[in-house]
Amino acid sequence: MRSLLRENMNLVPSARTLWEIQERMSRLPVETSTNIYTSVLRSLQDALQKSDARRAQVCDKPSLRRYQQEARSLFLDCLGGLPESPVHPTSRLTGRMDCGAFTLEKVLLQPRPETWASCNVYVPAKGSGPFPAVLMTVGHDDRGKADPEYQYVAQLLASAGILTLVLDPYGQGERFEHFELDLDFQPIQGCSGEHDLTDWKCKLLGQSLARYFVQDGLCALDYLAARPDVDASRIGITGHSGGGTQCTMLMLAAGDRLACAAPCAYVTDHQALMDTGIDPDNEMLWPGSLAAGLDYVDFVAGVAPRPVLLLTNQHDFFPREGTLRTLEKARALWQCVGGDPLPDMATAVSQHAYPHTLGQAAAQFFLQHLKGVQTDVATLLESFVFKPLDPADTWCTPEGQLLKYDPAMRTIHDEVKDEMLRLRAERGVLTEDTLIPWLAESLRLRELDAAPQCRVFAEGVCGHYQYRCVIWRPQSGYWNSGVFLRDLRQGDKPLPTLIALWPEGTRRIAEHSRWIHRAVQSGYQVLVMDVAGSGALLPAQLGNTSMYVGWSTMYNLNAYLMQTGDCFLALRTRQAIAAVRMLRGWAEADASRLYLCGWGEFDRYAEIAALMTDMPVCSDGDYDAWEDMVAERYHDQTSTHEWIFPGALRHFDMPQLRDLLHQRRLESPDLLLRQNS
Repeated sequence: MRSLLRENMNLVPSARTLWEIQERMSRLPVETSTNIYTSVLRSLQDALQKSDARRAQVCDKPSLRRYQQEARSLFLDCLGGLPESPVHPTSRLTGRMDCGAFTLEKVLLQPRPETWASCNVYVPAKGSGPFPAVLMTVGHDDRGKADPEYQYVAQLLASAGILTLVLDPYGQGERFEHFELDLDFQPIQGCSGEHDLTDWKCKLLGQSLARYFVQDGLCALDYLAARPDVDASRIGITGHSGGGTQCTMLMLAAGDRLACAAPCAYVTDHQALMDTGIDPDNEMLWPGSLAAGLDYVDFVAGVAPRPVLLLTNQHDFFPREGTLRTLEKARALWQCVGGDPLPDMATAVSQHAYPHTLGQAAAQFFLQHLKGVQTDVATLLESFVFKPLDPADTWCTPEGQLLKYDPAMRTIHDEVKDEMLRLRAERGVLTEDTLIPWLAESLRLRELDAAPQCRVFAEGVCGHYQYRCVIWRPQSGYWNSGVFLRDLRQGDKPLPTLIALWPEGTRRIAEHSRWIHRAVQSGYQVLVMDVAGSGALLPAQLGNTSMYVGWSTMYNLNAYLMQTGDCFLALRTRQAIAAVRMLRGWAEADASRLYLCGWGEFDRYAEIAALMTDMPVCSDGDYDAWEDMVAERYHDQTSTHEWIFPGALRHFDMPQLRDLLHQRRLESPDLLLRQNS
């Protein structure tokens, strides 16, 4: 039992139990502390350079149009394109209410066949039009268009002679699409709940829920432009928070249709978000967007050189440092093409909100740029009286829910499920010739070191176990860690080796002691491995987030990875592949007898790595097929960072991959080792 740390020395007892080895593995060499954060930040810097380089090519209006077209195309690609929509969208007026200074129209739009979107149209009482108009996109609030913040802005604009449409987003207001009719109950509390639940399905299909938000907005713009009392050349847009997201998405996707824009409490930049550990909600995360070099300024610039006003709050959680940088970059771009006026900013002494002061700033901005009126908003306020309507008065349907109004309405879940079935039929029979090249690209195997070298940092004897604690670099910017365990009576001879992949890795050695004991008794060497963000490589918590629950540290890290064209599943799978490469050069491992072993969600990593390395695998199969998740209205959202693989269902599902493993006879013959009892 020779030592690898001290020449010509033997191993000596240094632990009594596996629990002590587990504790030793928590004290990794200091260089491993820079891992996911540094790699993501490096990717971010590369992406921001792409964004800066693209804007640097803008010097006149033709180059501005080319830049906008390229950014728009990249963005829509990240969304998976837009859903098919009717050539002439249907609208239905369901009610009208005289409110004195304005008339409230209750309108249903049909952005896609057999679907409905509810909205209120505030029509000025004075004048007959055609009026300038503003589309108001609503942020995260269960009340949707009935939220008094949006009512205030809409009433103020209508009093100023600007027709305003306030649109209910999916999962808010009258558009709760998981509403249970039999129970008369909405089981998913909080509008972001429906957004998250549906967006995970979209991402598996290579899409983003944001594509439906964008299409809703385009439908609303079509409706406004077609109204005889609206001047289609004078349409602006505003929205707060999640509505600010929708606003900026439409600034890029439909910038040529907007006369001006005033996004509220959303615009910052990616550098500031990562500096502060903040990441937006699911529908705000577009896989590959950072890899494509899209930053917030690229969305704002979608309407250049038309007027833009950034509405911000002094005490917002969206970092204003990023807002100031984006404003500076936007102004530089406007100057390059002779834009006048330059983008500007209004700030309220407030937390995250669309407060009245910002509503008044928006009104003055729209008066100036949609009506050509320089009147100070204070003059307007002299005669303006805000009377918030009861939410029921804003309903477009008798009971305030579209599914009650039209139980046969197609929900986004229905559409996503149909898309999944279409993709299944389209991809047909799965073959290695089609799957392996896509996996190699999506797993980014080109980034791996050809032959990683491991370094021992601790070793010893624990009862009948010989152990070595090691670290190695699978690729530039990352470390992996693990511990080799074998029977000391086997000496240093090469042994068949099992790569154990389970949640929390070396922090759960003691819990898997019976399995380890059986494997070692059967003549195997075991490498218990820590993949990125797991075990001894678990990162520090970001801010006040939890580690795993909700918008947690792991959620945020996976969000960053997805935006850079990666994800935890791809990263961890290629690290398992790198471990196989490392073991092929490890003198104490029999390179002809390497096995991958997975548990739970980590089965996915083991099985995909087995296919890519031609290594046998044993796994417990304790995870759901992705298609089952898409088909299930209420699929399990636990530990999404472990299993989400954007675009996977365009190419395969795990049962089909297991069929390929079976065809290649890559299943471990050691069935005893499959049971962790």
